[in-house]
Amino acid sequence: MKPLPRPIALLLIALVIVRVASVTWSATTRTRGDFYASMPGAYVETVNPTLWNSPDMTGAWGYQNHTYFHGPIQYLTLYPLAYFDTFAQIAAFLLPVYLLLLIATFWLLWRIAGKLGATQPVFIPLLASTFLFFPLLQAYLQREFEVILTFAFTAALWALLNDKRSRAALLLAYAAWFKYIPLMFAGYLFLRKWWRELGLFVALSAVILAVSHALFDLSRFFNNNVPGHAAQVFQLWTFGFGRDATNHLYGTGFCEGWFDNESTLSNLRHGLCTMAAYNPWVNPPLIYDAICVAVAGLYLWTHFQLERHVLAPLQEARRRALEFSIIATICSCFFFSHYYYLIALEIPYNVLLVLYLADGRLRALAPWAVSYFLVSAFVVPITLLNRVLGYDVWEPYIWKGWFWYGEVLLVVMLMYEYWRLTTVRAARGIAAR
Repeated sequence: MKPLPRPIALLLIALVIVRVASVTWSATTRTRGDFYASMPGAYVETVNPTLWNSPDMTGAWGYQNHTYFHGPIQYLTLYPLAYFDTFAQIAAFLLPVYLLLLIATFWLLWRIAGKLGATQPVFIPLLASTFLFFPLLQAYLQREFEVILTFAFTAALWALLNDKRSRAALLLAYAAWFKYIPLMFAGYLFLRKWWRELGLFVALSAVILAVSHALFDLSRFFNNNVPGHAAQVFQLWTFGFGRDATNHLYGTGFCEGWFDNESTLSNLRHGLCTMAAYNPWVNPPLIYDAICVAVAGLYLWTHFQLERHVLAPLQEARRRALEFSIIATICSCFFFSHYYYLIALEIPYNVLLVLYLADGRLRALAPWAVSYFLVSAFVVPITLLNRVLGYDVWEPYIWKGWFWYGEVLLVVMLMYEYWRLTTVRAARGIAAR
């Protein structure tokens, strides 16, 4: 790849600086998101009664609630935050910490890019792709724990590419016990026949659960919305809609958890339910199941094809990066997710960007840009778009399911690149066993 023209490079750098600075400034006064809602955790009642009774915690789901939301790793990681006396103090502390984590995440992405064949000219496109990604900015603004998880995912991929698989397995086990869905990575370790790493994944999981039970009592983690979300994952056949007492539409069956006044759900399931709510001919479970079968079938076929050959180091690195990206995308998009959960998609987007630029495949950037544009809510700040267009852009973005097309296109690109590894063996120096 040739270096970007200097004016374009400087413009991208300026946009990143202005965007991150503006979000940081907004974050000094806008502090409440789902992380706030899950605070403070039942243990705070005895650790720090001042925080337990803090007036600025009254709007949180967890306020004086003897339960825990999500999984135990959030409360283990942030245990010391219980010693702050208000959520305002917690938010002020997390803001610079999360900014440093995002910088560290980008540094790891840049190192990953080198392992995938990138050279120096990729740096600025990678910088822009990372820090103009709206799910990342929203997660940072709201102090969401997904910032920590995305750092852990990125560090795990970096470890995999350096063949430090044990370290990667430990990082993935850590990430799994926040919202459970990343337990899928245990299946990945199994498929790759990395038995030692799978054992470490299981062992650390057991330690996390044992320590969590001793500190928090695990039964309190299932006295909230976890069972409902888990049951929803297995609703794969029937669906329907009804109206509540306020005349709002709500979903049933496959669409359980979907509401027409919920403006943050942005996963494949709920995107399909949005379409079906206003287009009776759309059958969400049928389309969803077809996508799942196609992805699983192609993934397994490609995996077993690649297992028959020894790949050159660069191709093995790309294989691992694509496999990791596919699973991270499934974890982020296929089940239950609010918009900021999509922060983890910065990994697959940047992996694809690096592959396209490193190989000079500039035409492939067109579908990449379309997908990025749709998932990143048009890249341009929503507040600016609202002022220019004179209406709330976010509403049609969610209620027309535009994000859904971007997510599906991302899945298609990832699966194509993964399959493509089986077609370039001779050209890439892959010798048969």
